Parts: sequence; structure tokens; C-alpha cells
Amino acid sequence: MYPEVFHWGVLHVRSYGLMLAIAFLFGTWLAVQEARRKSLDEDRLVTVVMVVLVASVLGARALFVLEHVQEFRREWGSVLAIWQGGLTLYGGLVAGTVAGLATARGLGMPMWSVADALTPSIALGSMFGRIGCFLNGCCYGRPTSLPWGVVFPPDSFAGLEFGRAPVHPAQLYFALAGLALFGLTWSLRRRFPIPGTLFWTFLALFALVRIPLDFTRAYEPEATVLRIGVVDITESQISSLALGLFSILMTLRLQRQPQTVT
Repeated sequence: MYPEVFHWGVLHVRSYGLMLAIAFLFGTWLAVQEARRKSLDEDRLVTVVMVVLVASVLGARALFVLEHVQEFRREWGSVLAIWQGGLTLYGGLVAGTVAGLATARGLGMPMWSVADALTPSIALGSMFGRIGCFLNGCCYGRPTSLPWGVVFPPDSFAGLEFGRAPVHPAQLYFALAGLALFGLTWSLRRRFPIPGTLFWTFLALFALVRIPLDFTRAYEPEATVLRIGVVDITESQISSLALGLFSILMTLRLQRQPQTVT
């Protein structure tokens, strides 16, 4: 675990923030390439990317703070310390999607074409983000006896909860899923003639893949909303199921009304 890459005087370069920066830069470059292929205005697309970035980070942090408001009441100043981790994915996903679509429409761009252009970048960004989680030590997994279990340092989040017990490298599972979804969306980006279909297909797959992966991740006891036998179902899995079903419905809607899609 390497939460800090290096520091020089008062300058501290955190691995989580570094991964977010890499995701943004590489994702923007990919989005611009797609904008050129789709004959979209590159400058306007970059504006959309900037809005999505800011809205995603703010939305993810806001939802995390709401979920842990009792902890932040003791130190409100740490609310802004996003370089230490502490982002709830679906808060960022919803905020980024709404802000991005609204900005694209406000700039006079075909919003579903813009969403498709950004889809591979979003998938790849999820990979870099999860690598940042692994380096930071957050979003860790449950104990496991599998040979690739990871032992985090005693002073890490996982170490404080599970000691020297090996845990699932859940962050890397999610990173691999993000990489696979990037490869899939990149290879299929020319095969969806109806704008928006690629974006909603990605969200459906992303959400449905997360449901089984979440069984390897450690959550607070209060995150469990349902217990089936010895299996705990978390808020995240319920949210994933809802997002997956909604995304499927949106995909079907776009396919049935191609003449009205913009």
C-alpha cells in the first residue's frame, strides 16, 4: 500500500489523486479522439469533460459524507480531503451523468452522441480509480484463504479491521472489470448505430458485474440491507441492480425511438 507517492516540502503527491489525474488526462485524450471520429466539436467536448469531472468528484464525495456524517461531525475540515479517498461511486456516477448530459445539451451538442464518445473513457477511468483505491488502502476486501489474498500494513484500513489476515484484493477485481469493459466498449463503439445505446449498455454491464464482485468487498455492518441465509446483500448491490435495470430500460427505449434520439 502506497498512499503517498512522494512528498517535497509541503507538496504531497497522493497515489489516489495521481490515479485520478491519470484517468482524467488519458480519458480526455480518448474522448477527443472519439469526438473527431464522430465529428463533434472538440472544444465543447472538453468543456463537457471538465464539468463531468468536477460534478463526479463532488457528487461522489457528497454521498460518501452523507453516508458517514457521524464521523465527519467530529472533524468537518476533513470533508475536503478527497486525496485520502472516501468517494462513493454511484454519487459521482449520477452527478456526472446528469451534469454532463445537461452541459452537452446546453452547448447545443447531441447529448447521446457525447455520452457514447465518453463511454470508453469512463470505463478506463474506473480502472485507474480502483488502482488508486488499492494503493490508498480503501475499498478493501473481505478475508480470504485464496493464494492471491493480500495482507495490508497494520496501520491501514484493512489492517486495523482484520489484522494480518489476507483479504481479497477487491480493488484489483474492480480494476480488471473496468479494463475489460473498456476493451468491450472500445471494440463495440462503431457497432451501435443508435446514439446513447453504447453508454447505457456500458452502465448496465458495469452495474450487473459489480453485484457479484461486491461479495468480495468488506462493508460496514450498517451497509447490509438484506440477509438471505448467510449471504449479506448491501446497499451497493441494491443500487447496482436498480441501475442495471434502469439502464436496460433506457437502452430498449432508445432502440424503439431512434428517430427522436439526439
